[in-house]
Amino acid sequence: MKIQLIEASAFRLPNRRDFKWAGLNGELGHFVLVRIRTDEGITGYGESTPLPDWGGDFGRRSGETAATVISMINDIFAPALLGTDPTAVTSARQRMDGLVVGNPYAKCAIDIALHDLWGKSVGQPIYRLLGGKVRETVPVAHMIGLMNEKDAAEEGLTAVSDGVRALQIKGGVDSERDIRLVRTLRREVGPGVTLRLDANQGYGHPKRARIVVDRLVDAGVDMVEQPTTGLSYLAEVTAHARVPIIADESCWDLADALEVVQRRAADCISIYLAKAGGFVGARAVAAVAEAQRIPCDINGSIESAIGNAANTHFVLAHPSVSLASVIPISAPSGAHPYLAAGRYYEDDVISKAFEVKDGAILPLDGPGLGIEVDESRLAKYRCD
Repeated sequence: MKIQLIEASAFRLPNRRDFKWAGLNGELGHFVLVRIRTDEGITGYGESTPLPDWGGDFGRRSGETAATVISMINDIFAPALLGTDPTAVTSARQRMDGLVVGNPYAKCAIDIALHDLWGKSVGQPIYRLLGGKVRETVPVAHMIGLMNEKDAAEEGLTAVSDGVRALQIKGGVDSERDIRLVRTLRREVGPGVTLRLDANQGYGHPKRARIVVDRLVDAGVDMVEQPTTGLSYLAEVTAHARVPIIADESCWDLADALEVVQRRAADCISIYLAKAGGFVGARAVAAVAEAQRIPCDINGSIESAIGNAANTHFVLAHPSVSLASVIPISAPSGAHPYLAAGRYYEDDVISKAFEVKDGAILPLDGPGLGIEVDESRLAKYRCD
């Protein structure tokens, strides 16, 4: 079996409401789709959600756009991978790394499509290719975007009433607002729901960040994600914090994960398939975390069903990914199981909704990604 075709294109989904976070200038819902087809007629699907304004600590990594990802895939990676074995996923990653430094979002889309194709070729879901399930469900943390306090509280309470037991609260722009919102949500939801404040590096110098984190703890927060910028600053906050600190922008790949450990910069790591360039790179980050007993979650940029399915398989197969993950619950129009929890788009590119129970995603047991991609929906939402 050989790769016969690789093609990338853009599509966009309609948002349920405006979801923002600190530093995000554009709108969510823009994606790059990758199709990889073999000479045996099997098609694998991959996705990336490139962000031009997001690049890690101090701008150390370049943002990617849909145009750059599509160009990289169609012009650089596709010619190099045509005719190769689609199940040789590690070799494909090595080949891409040899061609281009960085560009993890473009590599991620290829990597996901290859894993989907591999699973379909052997009739197995991706989580089995990764070693099998270590848990039976994938608990979801619902993201509350940057919005006024009243709307944010209502969004969180609706998600909890849907059944989720964890909320990721976007903050970092106005710390006083963040503290008030955490206090309100804790009062309303009680002690049984995890409240995680994601500052997206917004609390500045570590001396100020430490004060804000302390006040968030007093308000009832359970975890704080990326309160400041850079591993040195993050380590200072982590050393004094009374709750776990999560590294996100500060940890992209294996090298970053090792540095987080060496500097004791964070208590937890937020893994993205995209930051690590796909399953191959993300598995290396998870291995470091597991060896050091560091809890992780899977996070992202609010993907479509293709990326969400990939994230679900990753969580199912990795012991270190023990925190509730910010994974949307994908569903076609009119079929979403919840009012708010995991619901970011009004439609998606699959024919059947993800199955859920008590605010958690159930395993996708079909071959590959375990989803049926609806080509008519892809055509409807394609961006030319």
